[in-house]
Amino acid sequence: MSAEAASTGATREPQQGRSRASYERMLVAAEKLMVRHGNDDFTLNDVARTGKVSIGSIYLRFNSKDDLIRAVHMRVLARVDVEQQAMLAAVQARTHRLHDLITQLVGDYAELLRRFAPLLRPMMLRASFDPGISGVGRAAADRFGDEMKAAMLVYRADIVGDAPERAVHSAYRVIYATLARYLGFGSSKEVSDEGDWTELKQDLGDMCAAFLLWSPGRG
Repeated sequence: MSAEAASTGATREPQQGRSRASYERMLVAAEKLMVRHGNDDFTLNDVARTGKVSIGSIYLRFNSKDDLIRAVHMRVLARVDVEQQAMLAAVQARTHRLHDLITQLVGDYAELLRRFAPLLRPMMLRASFDPGISGVGRAAADRFGDEMKAAMLVYRADIVGDAPERAVHSAYRVIYATLARYLGFGSSKEVSDEGDWTELKQDLGDMCAAFLLWSPGRG
């Protein structure tokens, strides 16, 4: 079974209008509960009450709570991907130097991740023991990481050193790791929010731009 199939799980998505509306309420309810709890420590009965659907209708669409969570995961990843693509295109359209691209990309990417953090945080906690969610999530993150690095490499002539691919890869790793640490990805909310968010974004962008553009003896 592929990672995507494992993440999707046994989901019977309806096509009819009324059934579709009920199905949407199940997914929205599960999302709300994940944000409320900060994890997936809730029951299908909780989903039924929150979404105003019957427990029987949930089992009609999903074999288990795990399958419901995986369906929510796929929906969240799809929304994140749409916003990431739009964000990257907008930054590329309004910047014409590597320094500006890096600093604005860091700032906008940070805000996007922060907006989705209440959902991404419990998803990443679950990924520690759910290979389906882990595999699909990692693949999605790697794809966008490659797109961010490709955007930086448009300015490869401005990158110091003789290994621009290695340099942008290192810059991206630092960007993602720093933001993930601040937002508590892979951990609880209690260990996140260390330091000033605005200063973090500014300093992270400036440091990565300096790493790519500056070398000793170069003006």
